Amino acid sequence: METLSFPTLTVGLIAWIAGIVLSLRLPDQKQRRGVAAASALLSAVCALTTGLQVQRAHGMHLSDPWLGFLGADVKGALILTLLSAITAGLAILAPRRDCGGRALAGLLLIGASAQIAYCASNLRWFAIGWVLSVLPVCLSFFGGGLNLRPVTGFITVSTALGVGAMFALGSSPGAGVFALVLVAVAFRKGLFPVHSWLISAFERGPLLATGLLFNTHFGAALLTRPEVSPLFEKYPTALDLVSYSALFTALVTSIRCFTERTPRRLIALICLSQASFILAGLVTSNEAGVTGAWVHWLVVVTASTGLIAILRILEVRVMDVVKPEGQLGLAVRAPRLATGFLVCSLALIGLPGTLGYCAEDLLFHGALSSHPFLGVVLPLATAFNAINLFRLYSLLFLGVLPKRVIDVQDALNRERWPLVACILILVASGIAPGRIITAMSPASVTHHSGTSTPLSHP
Repeated sequence: METLSFPTLTVGLIAWIAGIVLSLRLPDQKQRRGVAAASALLSAVCALTTGLQVQRAHGMHLSDPWLGFLGADVKGALILTLLSAITAGLAILAPRRDCGGRALAGLLLIGASAQIAYCASNLRWFAIGWVLSVLPVCLSFFGGGLNLRPVTGFITVSTALGVGAMFALGSSPGAGVFALVLVAVAFRKGLFPVHSWLISAFERGPLLATGLLFNTHFGAALLTRPEVSPLFEKYPTALDLVSYSALFTALVTSIRCFTERTPRRLIALICLSQASFILAGLVTSNEAGVTGAWVHWLVVVTASTGLIAILRILEVRVMDVVKPEGQLGLAVRAPRLATGFLVCSLALIGLPGTLGYCAEDLLFHGALSSHPFLGVVLPLATAFNAINLFRLYSLLFLGVLPKRVIDVQDALNRERWPLVACILILVASGIAPGRIITAMSPASVTHHSGTSTPLSHP
């Protein structure tokens, strides 16, 4: 197996570990925030460097020369770069009340779990990343107390189910084990009818950490593993099962949004709906659909992080944001936050000129040739989500500012730059998407066997 010329993945993992240890030991919050952001940014640089090395090797999967259980291809390196950068951004813009205790260490642990999972050479290491990603929530790194007990219980059960399925798959890849894997994917991804835990986590839990955990998309990543994807050829009906489950989830959650007025629940349902198209695209049997799913993966991660971060910033400043009784008119006092929210919303639903447009165009064209039902549900659910995002934007930013709300700070400098980075990623890559689309194409990946499958390894 080919190796990287420099152990960038090892350096990135060391950066995560050092950041976690220091953020637990340092007494000053500013120091903890700076260390957390620096370690995540260093990991992002290492992931980007890995991607450049892989690209020079014509997309081959390269392993780390020091830690042989870590390796990456173009997709894995690009997604890991984005997740690491987003973790750094969240550490920088997180409100002070969200940085106490072990909270920053929890964010870094989720980021480190993403590197282990996306770069794992086998399912056992992927399972370790899966477990590490939920530990901060289960061990109350972010607080939560009794409100999060149902969520942590559900996460514990679903994690045990997923890890058991992965270990069983390595020794006995039969129909029963494959069914267990699909159930684990449904639980982690939040497919209907087991999606309620994610809604509860968004509503009751730490919003920034929940958003980061959601955006790891380990459920979709598990289906693209080389140990799992060949089973779809052995059991072809599973492709339709996953596809229709994802489509039904996207449609049901987008319709359910119309009954909600709580911003957190609205954000949760919209993110679930849009993210369901990732699974639906990955199981199509053509290059356009799979490429669209990978590009949409990047869009959902970036745009939903921007929306979640802005909502959390507003919650800290205006109590009425948690359960608004009417329009809050916050655009008057916070125009930068309003603009950022609008751009991220439009990118998430595929506005031309953003990366979301390229992703949905590829998904739509790929679906028409393999799953025509997706070609109907995709624009319908996207239209519903657009309406609900406008409802949420109207609820937060339009109307007359309530008299009891005296002053609202607009985006601070430490909040502004991470949000600007999200917007630049969505817009700049939408204007010139060629390299990203090429990198995310299944043809850009060379497997160990030298063949390519619709569910390509990340």
